[in-house]
Amino acid sequence: MAIKYKVVERGTPGVKGGGTKKYYASTTAREKIDLKQLSERLASISTVTEIDTIAVLQGLVHLLPEYLCQGSSISLGDFGTFTVHIRSEGKETPEAVNAQSIKDVNVTFRPSVEFKKRMKAVKFKKHS
Repeated sequence: MAIKYKVVERGTPGVKGGGTKKYYASTTAREKIDLKQLSERLASISTVTEIDTIAVLQGLVHLLPEYLCQGSSISLGDFGTFTVHIRSEGKETPEAVNAQSIKDVNVTFRPSVEFKKRMKAVKFKKHS
């Protein structure tokens, strides 16, 4: 399989009128793999049943937010690490910064070296 891409025209960010336009590759709509499909595939390549796989993945869905809300980073070995990042308003003094200054919470995923290495084998196909 290959990642499908299309060609899109983009201007220069921050330049009035877009500046010089250039063409870039951009991924196209992709198939969404759901929990059931993932569980079926995992069961087919291991000794774990589909039901057990679903149970473990559902457990992960419940535990990840719990640990992230405690401020923990979660390392899943050769998969990668999940961490929480916050965005806040800038204040004039350190004392003015408080919990109400925080405007957004994001979860980021940082793939492991092994995961990145496996992704380097990706192939691309131009979508017409």
